[in-house]
Amino acid sequence: MDLTGTQISRRTFARSALVLGAAGLGLARAVAPARAAELPAGTDWMGALPDAGYLSRLTVPGTHDTCSRYGGPITQTQTLAVPDQLAAGVRFLDIRCRAINGVFAIHHGPFFQQIFFGDVLNLCQAFLAQHPGECVVMRVKQEYSTVSDADFAAIFAGYQAKWSGLLWAENRIPQLGEVRGRVVVLADSSGLPGIPWGGAGMDIEDDYQIGTIFEIASRKWPEVSAHLDAARASADPQKLYVTFTTSSGWGLWPQQAAEAMAPRLTGYLGGLNAAARPVLGTVPMDFVTPGAVQPLYALNFGL
Repeated sequence: MDLTGTQISRRTFARSALVLGAAGLGLARAVAPARAAELPAGTDWMGALPDAGYLSRLTVPGTHDTCSRYGGPITQTQTLAVPDQLAAGVRFLDIRCRAINGVFAIHHGPFFQQIFFGDVLNLCQAFLAQHPGECVVMRVKQEYSTVSDADFAAIFAGYQAKWSGLLWAENRIPQLGEVRGRVVVLADSSGLPGIPWGGAGMDIEDDYQIGTIFEIASRKWPEVSAHLDAARASADPQKLYVTFTTSSGWGLWPQQAAEAMAPRLTGYLGGLNAAARPVLGTVPMDFVTPGAVQPLYALNFGL
């Protein structure tokens, strides 16, 4: 069976003069040099935090459509592979699973991303074995298949049995000390164990169907900034805020959107009182770079 699917056609759309250069993807708000030595490396930043802190009360960098590196500009959302993302400090992975022949193939729409769910789990397990103070938060979602929720959950149960001890799948927000060395499951399919995606324990901003570059300023960024503000204002340890900075549409490719959002997020972070350790929740991004990740996890250290 062909897992790659066929190329999606799209209307040709001239790149707007308002699209900012790719350099903006780096989120250039640098940690002050005098204080940079205080900041843990991207590989081990969670290990430097107290056990008692809830995952919901951290600022956690993440990636949207984590494995989507193939399929052309309408489909690709990342350039870094999973190990490089984890090494940079990414701790939220958005994993889209096509159920086929009793396994999960990772897809973005019809495009197979040259990796299977078992590969993702092996990569997470290897990383956590080397960095046992860390944890990974993982959204698991059915993509480009239509098996029943029960069948999808049965396939997942097979992975859970094989990777015994790796997957933490309780329906509550844990403290960091409970899940070091584990993958925390966010269940985006009925019947999966874990924290229900979009359930009472989550507050999500994911308005992703943005038609053109002009709607970044008028619609997408106001939604993102308002949701980040709401995460900062929350004090509920059992409410996980997830704010996707990502979008695409008929006239907007994911990289264009990422380039336009990056300087806005940089400006937002630069306006915060970092010393107060503001909590932004989980922030998934497209075309993530180490320079985009560090200013987010640095907030957990007042930097």
